[in-house]
Amino acid sequence: MSAPNPPAPALAQGQQQQADNIEYTKKARHGHGKDVTDDSGIRQVAGCLPIDPVNMRFLLVSSRKRPGAWVIPKGGWEEDETQEHAALRETWEEAGIKGTIIRQIGVFQERNKKGVKAHHWIYELEIREVVKKFPEKKKRERRWVRSINLCGVGRGA
Repeated sequence: MSAPNPPAPALAQGQQQQADNIEYTKKARHGHGKDVTDDSGIRQVAGCLPIDPVNMRFLLVSSRKRPGAWVIPKGGWEEDETQEHAALRETWEEAGIKGTIIRQIGVFQERNKKGVKAHHWIYELEIREVVKKFPEKKKRERRWVRSINLCGVGRGA
């Protein structure tokens, strides 16, 4: 991934409430046929960096494609949802995390040999609940990463 664009301002209260309105299903959604693409046909991906500001830590999940790698929960943004909703849904499906989006961290490009493969819209998520059972529990592991300084993230900083 390349360097991020400058962070967007914190989401307005109404946007937080709208983005936080998600149905927590027992099964993950799958269907690349519904993925949002830009005018150049580049896939749009949304995800969250789940942060626990009380314990000064954030959560990563095991990658399904790269054994031994740890990634943030993210996945395809689908046509019937907003970026924020897609980010919340993917964080639920892959990590079993419920929370509130605080702000957009940035947009990153994923590249391969042919060029830009996807744009990743990443949000800061303040964790509200960590559940034991979630859609991809049998496919992924969770790993907490402690940080002395989360670089100003948490509570909309």
